[in-house]
Amino acid sequence: MNYSLREYANNVVYTLGDVCKEYDIRMPRIISESGRNLTAHHAVLITDVVGVESYKQESVYPPEESAPQILHNMWHSWQDLKALTDHRSLVEIYHDNQSDLAEVHTQFAMGMLNFTERAWAEQISLRLCYELEKRLSTKNRAHRPLLDEMHERLADKFFVNFSLFQSLPDAWGIEQVFPVLPLTNLDKAPERRAVILDITCDSDGAIDQYVEGQGIESTLAVPAWTDEAPYRLGFFMVGAYQEVLGNMHNLFGDTDTATVRCKPDGSYHIEQVERGDSVGDVLRYMHLDSELFLRQYEIMVKEHLPESEHADILAELAEGLQGYTYLEDIHGSR
Repeated sequence: MNYSLREYANNVVYTLGDVCKEYDIRMPRIISESGRNLTAHHAVLITDVVGVESYKQESVYPPEESAPQILHNMWHSWQDLKALTDHRSLVEIYHDNQSDLAEVHTQFAMGMLNFTERAWAEQISLRLCYELEKRLSTKNRAHRPLLDEMHERLADKFFVNFSLFQSLPDAWGIEQVFPVLPLTNLDKAPERRAVILDITCDSDGAIDQYVEGQGIESTLAVPAWTDEAPYRLGFFMVGAYQEVLGNMHNLFGDTDTATVRCKPDGSYHIEQVERGDSVGDVLRYMHLDSELFLRQYEIMVKEHLPESEHADILAELAEGLQGYTYLEDIHGSR
């Protein structure tokens, strides 16, 4: 959204006011039904990043002499970039790299390249983008679109403990943009770019658009991730219908919720905590009897496993059925 709430209200009031003045009509009371704008702000989703996949530099080596010409073309682009020659601009090298990679995919689909050759091409292409990103400048207008593309291609993948389809269904269904912010390491510079993926098995379980300044970006600026402590993200303005519209794709249920009351002095207290769905709850929604499942499992365990293992195995399953449908927090709390 590239306008403020005040600007929006001013435009509505001024437009109606101008018309009323022009036709000498009494100024009306203005009542606005702005559903999402009124209700979205009251709810925030807070959850952990459970893993990150980042690009890691690997040594690159020239293709075999007998390799297809397209691989040699990509190697020549890499050599030109390393040598900093003036006869090819950084923009030209990038465009050639993209074109060559597309040709590699075409030749692979036609059976002209094998898996090893395709893997080599993708690795050299990523390394070239990594080096280009460090040399391009936001001050150069021609470089800006390239930087956006490389930020997206080289972005960290944040695997986040939530289901997009349960908690942010409008991000998937109507491409609604929700503000997302890191809540951890706020004393550190946001030197990384990331894309957010949920823990469902669906490739659509990813956020494609992020609010940044007055615009929309395809990646999110974040501080570097570490697994030494919880790394939390906040998803804001989710109070408009998301909980009602959410569905149990992959059997991820309702999340834990808390009602937080803010006081005039800036402090707060938690008024109410409600546990989200357990595995057993979700199974019941699917008309599956978790107690029957446990009894049948007990019969199989007693029939096939040593008696000394029965109690631990059955206790583990019972605990799992009572547990959260999302990943339990690796740092000791749900």
